[in-house]
Amino acid sequence: MSGYGQFCSIARALEVLGERWSLLIVRELLLGERRFGDIQRGIPRISKTMLSTRLKELERAGVLARDGDGYALTEAGQALTPLLKELGGWAARWDPRGLLPEHLDPDALLWDLHRRLVPENLPTAPTLVEFRFTERDRRPYYLLARRPDVTVCDEDGGHPVALHIEANLEALTRYWLGEVSWAHLLREHLITLTGPAALRRAFPTWFSGYLLAAEPA
Repeated sequence: MSGYGQFCSIARALEVLGERWSLLIVRELLLGERRFGDIQRGIPRISKTMLSTRLKELERAGVLARDGDGYALTEAGQALTPLLKELGGWAARWDPRGLLPEHLDPDALLWDLHRRLVPENLPTAPTLVEFRFTERDRRPYYLLARRPDVTVCDEDGGHPVALHIEANLEALTRYWLGEVSWAHLLREHLITLTGPAALRRAFPTWFSGYLLAAEPA
């Protein structure tokens, strides 16, 4: 990484963290990812070569370290948590663009959902949830829940679908960001759940919410 040639601590921090993708890699580790493939799945547009390069740079900078067959944030890396929350809060309040169509990605949304869990609220038996997004190609997306985990699946794996969800992708993303409430989605018919009433009520309690979520409107 090229330097700024300034004593300013902000410039020095940017020499370590200012390269493209670096803070997103820190975000992934903060969210609990450890393995190379899982980190890449959380940042789908980064190439394997670039991810490998950035991981090595952050390791040399002391932000992360090898942890068995994966990676973990060091104390220095963990100390970036409030910075990332402040950056997210800044964007939510001040980014004039707001949420754009190119920011909407069902794979990224479901991937983030599956790792922000309240394990004790998950069903004990395997429970398959099918998503379809009204403004997309309507191909199905699947979450397979069984305490204490939820798995993102490309196919149903032979499990019967217990809960069908049809949602507006933008609206569901805004809910996950904390911009609107679950009640708003239901009231405005931006999401429809088809399945047993107990399962419909329980579904939103499976997740602890987006790490940087704002207060719901």
